Amino acid sequence: MDASLLASRLLSLQGGSIMVVGDVMLDRFVDGTVNRLSPEAPVPILEKTEDSVMPGGAANVAINLAGLGCDVRLLSVTGSDAAGLQLGQILGANLAIDFHQVVDATRPTTTKTRFRADKQQVLRVDEEVTRTVDRKTADHLLASFAESLPSAGLVVLSDYAKGTVAPDVISQIREMTSKAGVPLVTDPKLADFSVYAGSDILTPNLSELKAAVTITGDDLKDIAEAASKLAKSHDLGAILVTLSARGMLLARADGTWEHDPTRAREVFDVSGAGDTVIATIAAALSSGVDAAEAVKLANIAAGVVVGKAGTATVSPGEIIAMASPQPPELDVRALAARCETWRSRGDRIGFANGCFDLLHPGHLHLLKAAADSCDRLIVGLNSDASVKRLKGASRPIQSDRQRAAIMASLPLVDGVAVFGDDTPLELITALQPDIIFKGGDYRPEDVVGGDIAAARGGEVIIIPTLGNHSSTGLISA
Repeated sequence: MDASLLASRLLSLQGGSIMVVGDVMLDRFVDGTVNRLSPEAPVPILEKTEDSVMPGGAANVAINLAGLGCDVRLLSVTGSDAAGLQLGQILGANLAIDFHQVVDATRPTTTKTRFRADKQQVLRVDEEVTRTVDRKTADHLLASFAESLPSAGLVVLSDYAKGTVAPDVISQIREMTSKAGVPLVTDPKLADFSVYAGSDILTPNLSELKAAVTITGDDLKDIAEAASKLAKSHDLGAILVTLSARGMLLARADGTWEHDPTRAREVFDVSGAGDTVIATIAAALSSGVDAAEAVKLANIAAGVVVGKAGTATVSPGEIIAMASPQPPELDVRALAARCETWRSRGDRIGFANGCFDLLHPGHLHLLKAAADSCDRLIVGLNSDASVKRLKGASRPIQSDRQRAAIMASLPLVDGVAVFGDDTPLELITALQPDIIFKGGDYRPEDVVGGDIAAARGGEVIIIPTLGNHSSTGLISA
């Protein structure tokens, strides 16, 4: 997929309503360095430098969906312990996620603690029980599911075999989604795929597929034939098999299949990569993207996330960057001349500015609202030096050249310019926009360049911020 098509597809995901049901967990990461062995036993001593937590399992699927721009309803069961409380607080702070947390005091919240030396895992400790939740808890979960289903465009079933979604619960979920005409995308864990019969797409990895069906060889054709037969026998629309370094394979019940090779540039940590895949597939399908394109989109997203440490998420800007978009012409005089041509045709020129580092749903919300209110939208980008002065020495994550290329790939944007000052006043003076757009809680009279637009009979439009999306949050996650 080229960058422009990719950007268009990512824009179509914004605001999609998706429900996620399954096993949530808390992923804890204990980081440090190893310089010596213990005198008590031949084991390394980890000198701890940092302790962090992230939502895992179905909760990570929800976080990924929110990061792509979807509105998410998450249903799951936790214990009444500190981990459950912490998980609820983290998810509750994300305004794009409505977490319906069913608390079962008889079981702990699943917690996975990974010990890492210089960011490489050396040990994992799991705290969990995998018995099925009791009937009362299951009924509570199903009642909430039934209540939420009418507002869902798609349902993701994220089964980690921790007991939240037993086979009978899965059967009732499938029955309700089928009756409502809502697609169901399932990430399986049980070897008996008949439990997931009727799902529109099943997303096992190769090991999980081999546990469910005999595959005669290791060629792509062998895998595809086995997956297609399994899909047909279990009334599955298709099976998407993740093949690690070989990418992904989509096999349909009618026997057709296609393979999309891996796009990972450097594999650092595969923790949570499957969650990113199913989240991207679900977001794409719910917005009307066909399955083959959805797989390509998910494969690109997975290529980004495996290059990060921990249970990571991915932003739209990072996905577009993987397509290596070409930087646009950045000559301000040429852009000013284009603005004059547009104005002579009666077009109203809009202008928005910012760092736009790691383009996220909040940025896309601002740009879409701006583009809807003018005929031509110009985006001013802070230069790398300007970003460093404003955000600190560690920023930007993406260079101004890369940010400009990403911005130019968006169908919402008609021109891009980079400015090196702390404010875009000089750029606005050169371009003479009719409307200046600003996000957040600015007052129109405080917006830089507002007087220039007013002198042309134009205006300043303040666009409310979408949720709590931020580049800083993406970087620290």
